[in-house]
Amino acid sequence: MSKTPSHSSDETPVRKQPPNPVRALWEERRVVGLALCKVFLNRNGAIMLNGARPCSLYPWRLSLWLQPRNLWGHSGDVEFPKDLPFNQHDNDEGIGQFGFFRKILNLGAWLGTMQNGWASEKFGRRRSITFACLFLALGTALQTGARNAAFLFVGRFFTGFGVGALSVGTSLYNTEISPSPIRGSVGSLFQLSTELGTLVAFWIDFGTNYIGGTGEGQSEAAWRIPLALQLVPGVLLAIGILFAPESPRWLVSMSRNDEALAALVSLRGRPAESDEVQMEYLEILGQHKFESELVELEKDPQAATTGWRASLSTAWKQWSYLFQTPANRKRILVGVLLMFFQQWNGINAVLFYAPTIFQGLGLSGTTVSLLATGVVGIVMLIATVPTVLYLDRVGRKPTLIIGALAMGVCHAIIAGLSGRYQDSWLTHKAAGWVACVFVWIYSVAFAMSFGPVSWVFCAEIFPLRSRSKGLSLTASSSWANSFVVGMATPTMLANLRFGTYIFFAGWCFIGAAFCCFIPETAGHSLEDMDAAFGDTGKDSEEDKERMARINAEIGYDRYLSQKAQ
Repeated sequence: MSKTPSHSSDETPVRKQPPNPVRALWEERRVVGLALCKVFLNRNGAIMLNGARPCSLYPWRLSLWLQPRNLWGHSGDVEFPKDLPFNQHDNDEGIGQFGFFRKILNLGAWLGTMQNGWASEKFGRRRSITFACLFLALGTALQTGARNAAFLFVGRFFTGFGVGALSVGTSLYNTEISPSPIRGSVGSLFQLSTELGTLVAFWIDFGTNYIGGTGEGQSEAAWRIPLALQLVPGVLLAIGILFAPESPRWLVSMSRNDEALAALVSLRGRPAESDEVQMEYLEILGQHKFESELVELEKDPQAATTGWRASLSTAWKQWSYLFQTPANRKRILVGVLLMFFQQWNGINAVLFYAPTIFQGLGLSGTTVSLLATGVVGIVMLIATVPTVLYLDRVGRKPTLIIGALAMGVCHAIIAGLSGRYQDSWLTHKAAGWVACVFVWIYSVAFAMSFGPVSWVFCAEIFPLRSRSKGLSLTASSSWANSFVVGMATPTMLANLRFGTYIFFAGWCFIGAAFCCFIPETAGHSLEDMDAAFGDTGKDSEEDKERMARINAEIGYDRYLSQKAQ
């Protein structure tokens, strides 16, 4: 935590080096365990149906997008019901409906991210997660019991809505309950659980694929069971999160200070009188009081004070606050562009269309599925572990820059090999396997950098009064760009071919350059982000006096004096 909750530029918080990462995570095992269980249930519930990450296009079955030659109703091993419109791949209507089937989940997810900004502020971080799980469960139920395509389309939309809301809700909750020294590690558990969930989902799909055989007589259970299994982690998360402590920062923002202190005691596992709990509690309280007084100063005395108009006015002020100051506009710009680069680094092109390389080597459908999904899943899971352990020590900026450069180099090498051998992989197997290795290296670079860090960064940069809405806005950028990239990549690969990888390599290098200019947030408390983003709007003498008065009112100065004696 910072030395004081001062908003003066005279005192810039010094970045803290966390202790031994394993020991630090162990000491905060209550927070780590809570976050890990929550994000694992969240990601598993979504991944059973929806694939690996926001940019994965969320296929009906995980292996569907990994079989480019069988995009229309065949996952490589499983035949889908023949009467589904998008299974009629020999006509334009079927192809168009399948395209819509892909897009509707992204639409639902985009709406879900925007909705969560309101729900998490109104009902709390925990209840907003439960609310999102209800939509996930509804979507899962509709798809599991689908009797026709309409059930699948509607169910997929509701599933997307829930997944989008959860992507914001879990990141926000993890950030607000975490101590500064391990906030990056806890936030990175989101990506770790994504990779673990992807791996679990793959093997569930792989196993159920053989129910009733892999031919025409395959049982419907082969695809209904994986869909139904989503309900298990979704229901556990919806109920279990209600027994977890609420975010202390949200409780303070609702003037429920005693509950906030109790939540901190529960999360930190230390008595209320301990220095760590008292310092953190007083900093949160001081920041909230400071922001609240500024809100009161901004109010129009002629505006409605009650009723729906007042609620609408409050919501408008919260959204507009994100764009009122240069520091806040910088936050929005950095967050939106970071999510932009997360999607435009070419993750779709590499992971979801690299199986053409394996197929070109003469490998069978099952082997392609194992190499393209099973091996990549294991590699990405292992690669995320160092980020969980060392992100707070290394920092956000170096991790993003190194990751972007590594991905750009991998794209360039894959482009060179594909341009030379893409029509003759079978006679140049060594070059083909080198390309495959760089696919896996690329996967490592993504899993260590933009995969987890972009979510960690965007969840921590906004002030308390606009954090939920700021994260919703930046997360919506991820889903919107995921949709655009997902729709553009097949056409690009068909027409540009290896030029697609050159295109994405360029974005990787641009992303690396962009990350050189973003502020470092590691080591800063959430209440210190104004200093990290160079917010000098609170440096006036009036605001310094206001902060000093607040420190005295909440007993912060008295507490420091007592500790100094």
